[in-house]
Amino acid sequence: MKTKKIFKKTVKYLRELSIVVIGVAITVSIGLWMNKKSNEQDLKQYLTTVKIELEENAKNCGLYSKYLQKSVRYADYLSRTDKKSLNKDTLDFYKYSTVDFQTNINYSGYGCGYMNTYLPNFTSTNAFEMFKNSGAMRQMKDKELLQSLWEAYTKLEDTKFDLNESFRIKKEEAQKELQRRSEGKPVVVPMQIFYSTDIPHSMVRRCAETSEILKETVMKLEKAL
Repeated sequence: MKTKKIFKKTVKYLRELSIVVIGVAITVSIGLWMNKKSNEQDLKQYLTTVKIELEENAKNCGLYSKYLQKSVRYADYLSRTDKKSLNKDTLDFYKYSTVDFQTNINYSGYGCGYMNTYLPNFTSTNAFEMFKNSGAMRQMKDKELLQSLWEAYTKLEDTKFDLNESFRIKKEEAQKELQRRSEGKPVVVPMQIFYSTDIPHSMVRRCAETSEILKETVMKLEKAL
């Protein structure tokens, strides 16, 4: 009789214990599932923000490439025209230029601004920096897409570096020319040394290539989201 009571108590205890264990397991499973969903949602939000940033960078790189094509036209004009045949009105046309990224770059109707040494800050990496510093990047399972993101932003940074270097060279040449003018020395061909190099063409190619790479990365993100 006593054995039966002990057996019943044991069965009851095991039943209650199993209920508790199952309950804990269910709670943990739900918690893990919710945490996973939360992480997936965070990752999606980060990638969406990065996509928007890349779209804007791609657009601006494309616009700036079109704007820089005016510098190429000025370089081509100088290369195909004899010094004695240079037209003052044409040189004056190429002298002035405007760049406004708030209303998109105006790349028609103005010259290339051959004395313009200001490089506008038309790119952003803030969203990607936030993504890198978050835990979301480590949870990305699509390593191929992650590599594409790194390559796109590396290309963007390389392009910014090259443009800065190009404008540094241009600024040095502009300062020398202004110095010659202040000394009363004639300047027949404005910024001739700078525009006789491949730099104007290289800047256009750089921006156009970067724009295309960023667009391709955006397309990959759109498929993944």
